Amino acid sequence: MWSNLILLHSTDPIAKPLDDSRLEVWQTCQRTLVFSDKRIYPIEKSERFLDGWELYQGYDAYRFLLEVVSGLRSKLFGESEIQAQFRDRFREENTERSNFAISLQRLRDQILEHTKQIRSKYLTGIGRQTYGSVTESYLQNHKEVTLLGTGKLVDSILPYLVSKQKNVRLIGRNHHRLEELKKTFPITTFHWEDYTPGNEAIVIASSFLPFNWDEMIQSSSLILDFREDSLKNHNYQHYIPLKQILNDLQETDEQIQNVKMDLQYFLTELTREREEEQLHIMNGWEDLLV
Repeated sequence: MWSNLILLHSTDPIAKPLDDSRLEVWQTCQRTLVFSDKRIYPIEKSERFLDGWELYQGYDAYRFLLEVVSGLRSKLFGESEIQAQFRDRFREENTERSNFAISLQRLRDQILEHTKQIRSKYLTGIGRQTYGSVTESYLQNHKEVTLLGTGKLVDSILPYLVSKQKNVRLIGRNHHRLEELKKTFPITTFHWEDYTPGNEAIVIASSFLPFNWDEMIQSSSLILDFREDSLKNHNYQHYIPLKQILNDLQETDEQIQNVKMDLQYFLTELTREREEEQLHIMNGWEDLLV
């Protein structure tokens, strides 16, 4: 059914943005994906703008997208939050102005249905599957928590901290986001310049620390750092970098490896079913609105 699907993928946060009405863009904290149909957006692998982008077409694109939405390509294998992010990005009201709105909605529904099958059949009970649950597991003995950042990762972490009755202070530079999150959760918010951390637990969910925050958080009781480039601990005490977080989750690695092998066959079967549908539909995205 998706023989004309085009998908561009990049994990580079500074990848050149693609601004074209024929494209639909979905960004997460780990990657950027761009969708289109080759009949309205012809594309060749040799095109210059593809520097920094991976190109998938047809059923390979469908399979790759399914792996992403199912959490199979996340650093935290099988994480469930990506599914909700995909669903929310492609709600009907967010796609109705697209050049191929109906097809996008159908793609969304099929991906979500297949993701549900994958999660129920293979990913139930596979370790701690959300960044929020991982964070909460490290903070069980910490009542006072300061969360640094206002991006997508914060959306994943905050509900877990609040559900465990933590006293959460959110620090950021985006006033609009701070107000938005304050209205949604029982937290206090501060701009970077207006808060001085003490000995509470610190969760770094921002890609950068401004000013002299590296020195300011050294006395914290725990520092949980989700930055991918956190290669040194700056002499922090009780410091847990992303690499250690992922290593700590290796307790389920053997189970995950077995699941990955089974999943490859299942994904191949799902993709084959989509290809067989093409025998009955001449043009793939049969209801494309041009």
